Amino acid sequence: MVDSSTEARARARTADPGLIGLLGFVIATMTAQLAHLGVQDEHPVFWVGAVFGGVVQVTAGMLSYFIGDDFHFIVYNAFGWYWIVVPGFLLGEELGFFEVTSVARGLFALTFAILALAFAPAGAVHNTVLPITLLCVSAGLTLQAIGAFAGAPGIAAVGSYVLIAASALAAYMLVEKFYWRTMGRRVVPLGRPWVRGNPDPES
Repeated sequence: MVDSSTEARARARTADPGLIGLLGFVIATMTAQLAHLGVQDEHPVFWVGAVFGGVVQVTAGMLSYFIGDDFHFIVYNAFGWYWIVVPGFLLGEELGFFEVTSVARGLFALTFAILALAFAPAGAVHNTVLPITLLCVSAGLTLQAIGAFAGAPGIAAVGSYVLIAASALAAYMLVEKFYWRTMGRRVVPLGRPWVRGNPDPES
């Protein structure tokens, strides 16, 4: 006989917004960094960034609100809106209006580098991979900001490689989360939390 409390929990269970949030982050970040490294042109960044980086991550953030997940609510919303603004930079550059200088872009990147760094301690109550991912995002954006300030594309390119590493780590977390949620199996290890806290039960 099925316990009534277990049955109630099963009925109340909803899909994890982090699945699409991580997916959007991985696709948008990888696409943008390949463009920065000259592997492809910047045109795909506009659409992929706006849709996967922006709309998908903001959607994940807002869905996190409804399940009471404050951490993912702010993280996905922050970087989702980041990815809605970045295509605007590209559009302005292409059409020749409201163009954004490299210094302004650097300041924008630095702002989100600081945010990612601020999010890392809270991420450290979940597992090992999450704070490392956020630290990579922070380091990558910092290097790109320095490259923009100094007019040094080499430094910005190093930042792109660090952000590709962050994208790979996010993909790793997506694999773990997907198989845990669909099969009930921990397929890949995420490592122990660095600090004690109150993480959501899926992390």
